[in-house]
Amino acid sequence: MELEAVPLSREQTLHIALGMGKALLKNGAETSRVEDTISRFCHTHGYHDIHVFVTPTVIILGDEESEGATIISRIRYRSTNLSVISAVNDFSYNLKRWPLNYEKTLAYLDELRHKAPPYGKWRVCMASAISSAAFSAMLGGNGHDFIAAFITGGLSMVLLKQLGGYRPSAFWENALSGAAIGALAIFCCEMDGECTRTNIIVGALMPFLPGVAFTNGLRDYMAGDLISGNSRIAEAMLFATSIAIGLAFSLLVWYHWGWKLWA
Repeated sequence: MELEAVPLSREQTLHIALGMGKALLKNGAETSRVEDTISRFCHTHGYHDIHVFVTPTVIILGDEESEGATIISRIRYRSTNLSVISAVNDFSYNLKRWPLNYEKTLAYLDELRHKAPPYGKWRVCMASAISSAAFSAMLGGNGHDFIAAFITGGLSMVLLKQLGGYRPSAFWENALSGAAIGALAIFCCEMDGECTRTNIIVGALMPFLPGVAFTNGLRDYMAGDLISGNSRIAEAMLFATSIAIGLAFSLLVWYHWGWKLWA
């Protein structure tokens, strides 16, 4: 026999909807998906007058009544975990067969929000190293460039992951990663005269480019969410600029003082 959804009060519906939105937004979902999921959940439980407004950093739930409840949540840190987005989507599309009560549902969503990625830090670093080497080869690099890009991309991602534990701003994370890529590429070229600096740098940069953020920004534009589209595209451009600044800093330091430091 098919289970029926557990009845929820208006306040409980708002809190569960907010939990779903936070789980989606914190793990890289586009704004239109978050708004659609929250609205569908509220409508499923009979609350058609609840409105939702989402940007990349805030979720607002409420209605137009002066005495109505309004809930606001500030999102300060975001990452990308598609498994969480998939789990919340499965939950939202199976509401009529959802057997858990209010408290257990909140606990489930809280567990999803804090769920670790299905791949560890070192696996990401290894994938970055392999993809950097592969991109270097695609650009026409030789075997020396392949090995150098493998080392450069892997160590730069290790630095980025280590910095992530201290929660610095994304700008400085990416700037330091760009500086590390430039410094390691220069070092590899000095150690091996057959390396090509351009192939190493471009190959190592590819895993750091904010392609997901830029794509989500375009999808928000297409869905009519202009504020979110502007925010995400500006964020992607800022990330790319910060990587370029860090890389330019390494190259300028080497060209101006490198030989003296090396000696």
